[in-house]
Amino acid sequence: MQNFILSQINITNIMAISVDGKIASHSFESTSERNQIGMLCTADFQRLKEAVAFNDCVFISSKSIEVEKGAFRVHKSSKNRKEPDWIVFTLSGICNFSHPFWSQAGIPKALFHVLDFNINALPALSINEIILNNEKITLYKGNIPGLLEYLVKNKKTKYALLGGGKLNASFWEQNLVNHLFLTLSPMLFGKLDLPSLVSSSHLLLKKLKCESIAQSGDFIFIDYKVL
Repeated sequence: MQNFILSQINITNIMAISVDGKIASHSFESTSERNQIGMLCTADFQRLKEAVAFNDCVFISSKSIEVEKGAFRVHKSSKNRKEPDWIVFTLSGICNFSHPFWSQAGIPKALFHVLDFNINALPALSINEIILNNEKITLYKGNIPGLLEYLVKNKKTKYALLGGGKLNASFWEQNLVNHLFLTLSPMLFGKLDLPSLVSSSHLLLKKLKCESIAQSGDFIFIDYKVL
């Protein structure tokens, strides 16, 4: 990927984790379930919405969107009063378009069939569109360099990375994450095979600089810059 493109983009990984680094108590856990067990709180959701509103696009895995009711709205907190583009990542190219998210009015939506995460690959991207229940859905197919180059050319340079752990790992492994906004929840799960913040098979050894810390009750909010 061209250094010019890399210099233009800013990716912020925004996640809530337990004190042992888990993001859920089981693989298909929804936000509603995490609220019920005490993993999330009102202040965390407000922080998430404000952070997402600052971005042009949301990157989220197909598995993560599948367990939710849909996208949350942030236009009232956005400078341009618009919703960000929600780009759903899939490795298989398979998508359940009957999910309510795809019919959600007023949310720009896209499905990205990822063929390659390697940032050193030549940019490749095909673009199509479909209309579903009067909602336009953009269909991307290609590699990460292709997608990011296209987004930058369309003046979309700030991205909120919302997981899950495997999608997070794909960006961390390619040194594409600039910031980590972390909510440390007062929970401990312990089970080895639960979804983690970064589910990578590689040793990453990332060094972070703490830029701010805040607290609400038993929840701690930490903003890191990736060095």
